[in-house]
Amino acid sequence: MGSWVMQTSLQNPEPPVCSGLTIFYLHGGGYISSQPAHYLLFLLRLGEAIIEQGISVSIFALDYSLAPEHVFPTQLNETAAAYKYLINEEHVPPEKILIAGDSAGGHLALSFLVSLANEHSPSGKALPKPRGLALMSPWLSLHNELPSFNTNSRKDVLSAPFLRRIARQFLGHDVAAQDNPMKSCLNSPYLEFLTPKPATEWDTVLPSWIWVSAGTNEIFFDSVKTWVGILEDQLGQERVTFATGPEKVHVWQWLETIMNEKMKRGFLEREVGDERGFEATAAAGKAIARQAREHG
Repeated sequence: MGSWVMQTSLQNPEPPVCSGLTIFYLHGGGYISSQPAHYLLFLLRLGEAIIEQGISVSIFALDYSLAPEHVFPTQLNETAAAYKYLINEEHVPPEKILIAGDSAGGHLALSFLVSLANEHSPSGKALPKPRGLALMSPWLSLHNELPSFNTNSRKDVLSAPFLRRIARQFLGHDVAAQDNPMKSCLNSPYLEFLTPKPATEWDTVLPSWIWVSAGTNEIFFDSVKTWVGILEDQLGQERVTFATGPEKVHVWQWLETIMNEKMKRGFLEREVGDERGFEATAAAGKAIARQAREHG
């Protein structure tokens, strides 16, 4: 199902029920790649930064099944099962759970929250919403039509053709198929978060606070900015925080933990109590801790 990255403390583990905050993390990878182990340094630094702000934290990372062998909604069903596990078996109160995710993990997080608000969904009846939501560079629309998909195509690590290909894979459509047969599926409120049909009532779906980040050089930037505007209109600006990374690419916070070998060595070799290393990830952790405290 998944892995516990930390439980309440880095040095002295305690059951997650003892934590001030439990992060339920959904990794990115376009539904076709990656696993929690690829996020270990990122999640450790994220948790450490939250602890540095005086909040004890546990982190559970879901190891969901990947496409094309396992198509949607397999991943949604597994997310629902893991959320039930946190509440029913680990006894973590929903008001202490933060759902977080990057890229496709952000897409899965929103799909799950839409499902949670629907009593006929795989999530089941009467499961309460989590405390908060933190999304980094979320994949919000499978249409990939906004201007930044073109203007940032040579700046980002992602491309629109790649996204179209993996969308067909995780939806179970043949890679060579034309787009038209997919359009009705793509507008589903479980898959489309900019122009879903029927429209999503975000106040019913989302928790009490939302933190979202996107880099100005990523192809998702306009999608994320547009969605944040929709949320601010529906929920009010006090519930939504949008953090932009000037000239940053897709999920730059995580990328620094896998691409910068010098930074990785420095982080792993540092003294206990040294707060340096992976500054972008640490900044995200501090921002999440701030939101958790303000919306306590």
